[in-house]
Amino acid sequence: MSALRAPARLTRRLPPAAHRLLSTTPHRHADSQRQQISISPATPHKKWADLSATQKAARTASTSANLITIVAGMALTGAVFTLLYLEVFAPDSAANWFNTIHARVRADERCVGLLGNRIKAYGEPTSNRWSRNRPIASKTWKDKYGVEHLVMHFNVEGHIDRGVVNAHLVKRPGEGEYTYQYLFLEVSGKPRIYLEKDESKTEREGGPKKRLFGVQWGW
Repeated sequence: MSALRAPARLTRRLPPAAHRLLSTTPHRHADSQRQQISISPATPHKKWADLSATQKAARTASTSANLITIVAGMALTGAVFTLLYLEVFAPDSAANWFNTIHARVRADERCVGLLGNRIKAYGEPTSNRWSRNRPIASKTWKDKYGVEHLVMHFNVEGHIDRGVVNAHLVKRPGEGEYTYQYLFLEVSGKPRIYLEKDESKTEREGGPKKRLFGVQWGW
C-alpha cells in the first residue's frame, strides 16, 4: 500500500509554479489553435464569370480609376522632365548660356585684369541674403521676322572688383543655334570690355537692309 501511495505523495510535493504550468498548458494550446484558424487565408478572388452585375460594375470602376491614376502620373512626370530639360539642359536654355558666358569671362585676360582671379557669377539679389539660387535675368522672344532673341545679364565678381555682364544672342530662321549680337563686361568707372560685337551690316530684327539707288532702306 505504501508503494502505491508514493506517486500521489510525489504529486502533492510539486511546487505551486509547476501546478500552475500544468493547469494552463491546455488553455495555451487551445488559444494557439484559435489564432491559427483566425489567420487562415481569405476566400479566393472570384472569377469574372462568377460576379454579379453590380460587382462587375464596381470592379470595372476600380480598374478604370487605377488606370487613370497611372496615366496621369506618367503624364505629369513626363511634363516635369520636359520642362527641366528645356530650362536647364537644352543647348539653347538660358542656364546653359549663362554657364558658357561665365566660362568666357573667366578665360578673358582683360576681364581677369579688371575683376581679378576666382571670378564668380550670380543672378539678381533677393530679399533672402542667405539664398544661393539667385535668379538670372533673361528674356526670350521672337520678332516679326521670325528671329529668336535671347537677352540676359548677370553679376560677376572677383577678388579685385565686380561688374555686370550683358549679352544679346539671336537665332535667325534656318540657323541651328544662337549667335552673339553683343557680349560685354561693364565695371563701374572702367571702359566697357566687348567680348563679342556684331559688326555686320544687318538689322537686329532680321535680314540685311536692302539698297535701292544707293539708298539703304529698312524693308
